[in-house]
Amino acid sequence: MNTTNFELRKWQLSDAVSLAENANNIHIWNNVRDYFPNPYSEKEGRQFIEMALAKPAPATDMAIVIDGKAVGGIGITPQTDVERISAEIGYWLGENYWNRGVMTAAVKEMTEYAFLNFRELRKIYAPVFDFNDASQRVLQKAGFKREGVFKQAAIKNGKTVDLHYYSMLKSQWRQKVMHRFFTQDDFPLLEDLLYEAIFQPEGAEPLPRDVIKKPYMDIYIRDFGKRQGDFCVFSELNGKTVGGAWLRRIDGKIKGYGYVDSQTPELVIAVFKKYRSLGIGTGLMYNIIELALINGTGGYKQISLSVDKTNYAVKMYKNFGFEIAKENERDYIMVLKQSRMLQKLEMKDEYSGKSSNI
Repeated sequence: MNTTNFELRKWQLSDAVSLAENANNIHIWNNVRDYFPNPYSEKEGRQFIEMALAKPAPATDMAIVIDGKAVGGIGITPQTDVERISAEIGYWLGENYWNRGVMTAAVKEMTEYAFLNFRELRKIYAPVFDFNDASQRVLQKAGFKREGVFKQAAIKNGKTVDLHYYSMLKSQWRQKVMHRFFTQDDFPLLEDLLYEAIFQPEGAEPLPRDVIKKPYMDIYIRDFGKRQGDFCVFSELNGKTVGGAWLRRIDGKIKGYGYVDSQTPELVIAVFKKYRSLGIGTGLMYNIIELALINGTGGYKQISLSVDKTNYAVKMYKNFGFEIAKENERDYIMVLKQSRMLQKLEMKDEYSGKSSNI
């Protein structure tokens, strides 16, 4: 996981020296749990890293790395039993790197990592000492909401203190998905998403990347945006493009897989693998349907697509009102008529991931 000025990665034994140099600070210890060593030596650093590396995958502890050195740490502690859908997040950063926005960005990155890699999680929370205003600001800037204050819930340095509880629900995190239109600078993204849109059964040998250069695939993106009726919308999460959907009429010598007639645009939709099953595809569908309806006078009368019969997406398309128009041995050609588009958009406000800047 990379941002402009730091990296989150798994701990390495070679981080022990830098870990100790940055963690051995009373100002850090004053704001964390007592089990955090103080003084913090290289020996404690090695012991922590060995413990972190011994945990089963996916990793729960990450190093915050700046200029090649581990200068902080962030991690989650998944809960157990009936609370197994929750995890506590904790973090610290070397004092030399405070007030640079690093910690806020790291919390955002770790939150995303946790929700993507621990699919059962529904909530990430953080208890913060009453006097730790800086940590509370970090969580607020990262989008966490304060749930309440637990009075006299902890003791630090011999003093009883209140704990402020902040949390991020998975449903709230999903609502941070935004949508934007295509620009010509996005063409490499279309190539990536076209490859992602190819149905490849689990366990099958992956198709070569250059398959998208074949004429029967290239027709979906060649000179995109320059033809009348080309429409595309992308989904973004924390500034990263995670999926896209686009419409194009394909009526040349080479027909698309979902070709119905020259007036019906074909839909291509794809979400990058690690962001699937989060409702992002549903949000894209709502937005591309809106684009289909407002195109021209009265909008498109229908849109079409092709889908492998064994693809789990068939169920989503049927839920959106797509009907099977044709089929062959392997694929369905499905059509969504304008009347069904209007019906579906009437239900849009019920969709929890409807955040959009379109």
